[in-house]
This record gives sequence, C-alpha cells and structure tokens, in this order.
Amino acid sequence: MKILMLSWYFPPGNSIGAVRVGKLAKYFHERGHEVRVVAGRHWDLPETLPLELPAERVHFTKFLDVNWPRDRIQGLYSRLFGGDEAQGTPNGTAKYQPRSGAASITTALRHLSNLYTDALNFPDSRIGWLPWAMSEAKRICQQSPPDLIYASGPPFTCLLAGHLISRQTKTPWIAEFRDRWVDDPYNEYPDWRTNMLARLERRVVNSTLGIVTVSEPWAEFYREKFGKPIAAIYNGYDSRDFALEPDDEPKPASEKLEIVYTGVIYSGRRDPSPLFEALRLLGPDRERCRVVFYGSAPELVHPVAERCGVSDLVEVHPAVPYKDSIQIQRAADILLLLQWSDPKEQGNCPAKLFEYFGVLRPILGLGLENGVPAKFIRERSAGFFSNDPRLIADRLREWLEEKERNGSIKSLPPSAREGLSREVQFEKLEHFCLERLASVR
Repeated sequence: MKILMLSWYFPPGNSIGAVRVGKLAKYFHERGHEVRVVAGRHWDLPETLPLELPAERVHFTKFLDVNWPRDRIQGLYSRLFGGDEAQGTPNGTAKYQPRSGAASITTALRHLSNLYTDALNFPDSRIGWLPWAMSEAKRICQQSPPDLIYASGPPFTCLLAGHLISRQTKTPWIAEFRDRWVDDPYNEYPDWRTNMLARLERRVVNSTLGIVTVSEPWAEFYREKFGKPIAAIYNGYDSRDFALEPDDEPKPASEKLEIVYTGVIYSGRRDPSPLFEALRLLGPDRERCRVVFYGSAPELVHPVAERCGVSDLVEVHPAVPYKDSIQIQRAADILLLLQWSDPKEQGNCPAKLFEYFGVLRPILGLGLENGVPAKFIRERSAGFFSNDPRLIADRLREWLEEKERNGSIKSLPPSAREGLSREVQFEKLEHFCLERLASVR
C-alpha cells in the first residue's frame, strides 16, 4: 500500500499521540508499505521522541495559531489588572475561569474569551493548520497518489483534512479516533457548538472506509452510532523499547516502597486522593512509602496530598523524555494508573496502561472499577484496582511486607503482557486497512 498519514502529533514532538502515530508509521514502513506523513510543527512540545521513519518521508508544515489575538489580550489584561488565568482541559482547549472576587469587567472578558474559543476553535484549536496540511497533502497526492489516507485525531482538524483531501483527490480514507470527538465527556461546550460539531462529525465519518479506535467499548459505540466497519486497535507497547528478560529483575531505586505515576493529571477527573488516604491509614508504616509523579502539575498534586496529611511522602518532577520514562517505570516498585471514576469514562484505555504492562511492574489502578484498564489488570493478575482507601492500605501492607522480605517487588510474569505488543496490534490494523481497500476495488 501507499499510505498518506495525517497527524498533528508526530515525533520528535513528545506526546502520547505522537508515540502511537509514530509507531504505526514505523510498522507500516517496516512491512514494506510506502508511507508519507503530513504533521504539524508543534512548538509547544519537547522534541525528545526518536523519529523512526526516514526523515524525507515526514513533512512538517506551518500553522496559524488562531488563538494568538485572544491570548495576547488576555495576557496583557492579566499583567495589568490581575485578570483570569487559563485553565487547560484534556481536549487541549484553553478556557478562562475567574479568580475569586473578580470584577465584572473580568467576568465579561472571560465570557468573550470563551465565546471566541467556541466560535473560532472549530472543530478545535488546530484549525489554523488545515490550509497548510491540505496544501502539502495535495502536493504529495499529485506526485505519488496514495492508495489510502489515514487520518488520526485528536485534534479532529486532522479528520476534517482527511475528509476534504479524500473528496478532492478521490482517495479512500480511514479515520482514527484516539479519543472521542463530540461524545468526549471532558467537553464543556454550549449546545449550539455541540450540535454543529455533531453535524460535522457525521458528515466527515460518512465519507470514510471505516473507523479505527483504541478500545472494544468505543468500537461498539461507533459501530452503533455510524454503522461503519470498525477496528479496535489498542495502543500496545513496542517490544523493542520494552525488551526484558524474564529474570531481569530491576534494582530497587530506594529502600522505601516507591509508587510512580508518569503523566498529567486533569483536575477532578484523575484523582490520587484514595491512594493518599490509604497512606494516611498506614500509620507509622507510611514512612516506608514514597509516591513520585513525573509530568504532573504540582498545583494539582500537592494540595491533595496536604489535605490528606501525606505531603511529606509525595514528590512531583517535570516530564522526562520517553526513553527515560520507560527506565523510571521499570525501576519503580508499583506503577500508579489514574482514571476518572465516572461511567462516562467507559472505554477509555490510556496508552500509559500498555507502557506499564510493557515494563512488567505491578499496577495500582484508581478510577472506574468496571472500565477496560480495571479488567485488564484483574484478568491478567497485574496488580490491584480499587478506590477504597482501606483496601488500598491493605494491599500496600502486603507490598511492604514483600519488599521487606525479598528486598524488591517481584515483576509480573511475561504472560501478563501477552498479545498487547504494538506488533500484534499493528497486524490487526494492517489487515483492516487491506480489507477495507479491497472492498472498493
């Protein structure tokens, strides 16, 4: 196949979306498919991911930051008058929340800022990339017409680009939903915007050969919603990045039981407080534990730890390069997985889970107790999943006893990650793409 991939995120920009799409491109290339990629130049990301595709196959383009005027005005006002602060959301949209005691002018500015965001960030904040993405994609299509366009979102501007380029070049395409679009429970949109997005989403999806998503529950949801062929392709782990020998036990980083979390926290939706409460319940044994966060905002971690009375046990460090993150995970005693404990989270299966399986370290999961991660952890005997501080405290005592007795926490057996490699998942994706192409030939 000759494949044109569209993705805002791509290595070396370090984001979880870039990891997935970069690996997919690499596997397509290694299987003998001709791959070209059109990606955004995302200056706000550390460029620490390895580029595993020949550089001449990747075309980074310019983009227009449509939020530049809004952000400049807001920043100027904040410096002069102490106005609102931007609050990040999981879908990448920045909205403004008023500080306590904000004056009416600040409230009005907040409403105007949010209206600006809702109106011009359509379908999302990367809409300013669309003209350059389409121009470069059409140039590639003219030079070497692809058999298939593969567009991955979010941002969902990528799917809009896939739809438009497919229509203009008569090239079939597949849409990848790494996250939900209109149905994302993290969205906080006014009804008029949601309705417009819903119409756009359906129009875009109706033109596809099929949909790829990242879990079986989401695949079933989209199958029912759109009636399109669906493939659930989990993120998986790259066996070359996670090459471990069965008897390769890591050396403990500390005499304490070290619990590690790598990634960001979304306020109110990824809550470490059950763990912190469990630590408080340990009594004197709490001093034998340490919880370390990499890449989380300190202001979303420290206040929670302080409320639970365990701030002395918690550390927060900046994000680290991908390869360093793998080594940190491997050296940890326990890996912490956080999810939203809301039924709306059903089907969410973060890429981090597969990294944790890749390093074969026990996982402590908090959040939705009947979600996909919880089922994976329980079915594969890969750790413990609960939101009950008392039960978590009991499990921590067991791990403390194991570490005191053996000097370390035993790794999971290799069978725990069986079938979860990116290679296995890629084979499913390759088959799906070939099958969908055959259906139109």
